[in-house]
Amino acid sequence: MTLVLVRRAFVACRSHACDMLQHRLMSAGPKLAPVAFTALDGGGQLAKITMNYPPANLFDSSSLQALGAAMDTVEATSDVRGLVLQSDVRGFFSAGFSLPALYNVDCAGFERLWVTGKHVFRRIYALPVPSIAAIDGHALGLGCVMAMACQRRFMVASERPPLIGLNEVAVGMPVPEWLATRFRDLTSTRDAELILPRGSSLSPTQAHKIGLVDSLYASRSEMDDAIHSDFNSCRVSARAQQETIRGLRRQFLDYFDTCFDQDTELFWQAISSHETQTAIGNALAQLKAKSRKPN
Repeated sequence: MTLVLVRRAFVACRSHACDMLQHRLMSAGPKLAPVAFTALDGGGQLAKITMNYPPANLFDSSSLQALGAAMDTVEATSDVRGLVLQSDVRGFFSAGFSLPALYNVDCAGFERLWVTGKHVFRRIYALPVPSIAAIDGHALGLGCVMAMACQRRFMVASERPPLIGLNEVAVGMPVPEWLATRFRDLTSTRDAELILPRGSSLSPTQAHKIGLVDSLYASRSEMDDAIHSDFNSCRVSARAQQETIRGLRRQFLDYFDTCFDQDTELFWQAISSHETQTAIGNALAQLKAKSRKPN
């Protein structure tokens, strides 16, 4: 949950999708997160939220509000039995926070952005139905965080493997304790201690090996078929399932709520530091210069 592209986009992500990001970041498209509902064989509906914030599903106030509005729709639909969070942007699930949203931001503006992002994470995590992040592309920083809010993560392992991970430390930001706890719950204490302090991003195969990703697929269509089959095969009591999920998630939610405000000052100090702001400014200048070059 950080400025995920200060170094990583220029070093680690050298795929065609990241080249597209470098050329187009300065002219992002409309902030949309439409919700579609599909009837399930066992009753109820499957909700699908499709993030569509070209060129890389970067998060700023507008896109986070769009995702929050999508959650409003899902939470207001009484017969939802499952949630899929996916992307309609080629090559990206989400590349995390938008650089312009973090450049020269004041304390109040940063706090609004940070708190909004954490609220959206909480709402996805607290939804008492099975949820899947359908990942077809890079999922970095806040993109990985939103995927971790879901119960499971399915990922396409293409010929040019995308990256997934919490790369906060790689760009000079600490990983929040609550987020490290969630990562540790999904993987292991040993994996968390080896990966998070290095700010490492992982290939789909590496992420699957440690449990960050639950299932890998050769194509988007194969993943979509598996998701529909999974939800349509579930015929258990809706009430029993929802109460079980609430019970399983209550302990983490209580902990999350207790420490909700504790990391805001820490992260404001990190994001407002001269070193970090200089890095953001340099990255934006490079992106702007590259966008002016003829294709």
